[in-house]
Amino acid sequence: MPFNYSDDYCFACGKKNPIGLKLDVKTGEGRAWAEFVPRKEFEGYHGYLHGGIIATLLDEVMVYAAHTVKIPSLTAELTVRYKKPALIGSRLLVEGKVVQNRGRLIRTEGTIKDESGELIATARATYMHIPE
Repeated sequence: MPFNYSDDYCFACGKKNPIGLKLDVKTGEGRAWAEFVPRKEFEGYHGYLHGGIIATLLDEVMVYAAHTVKIPSLTAELTVRYKKPALIGSRLLVEGKVVQNRGRLIRTEGTIKDESGELIATARATYMHIPE
């Protein structure tokens, strides 16, 4: 089956996915960023964003950053470090950047910060280039 880059149904960024995050990711050379305000549907403990959604947000902006270097690529490895809880309804800034491009493998780093600039989580990931 040929690689389909997007059918606009991605859980993180797809606009057609009725239960998705609908991230509007912006990109620049080797980096990507998005703002996100978590809704109640993405809650873990009462009032807090689920950790899996935090990991998804980081993965998404980092793969977008990787795509600025080589398209398409998929997640090979993802490590997340949680620093503090993210509140439902708070504005979050999610950022990712390429730190190493080794041809087939692209290494990235990412962060999520709250409105006051406090660190919510950090991540590192490796993406592997998928030939078209």
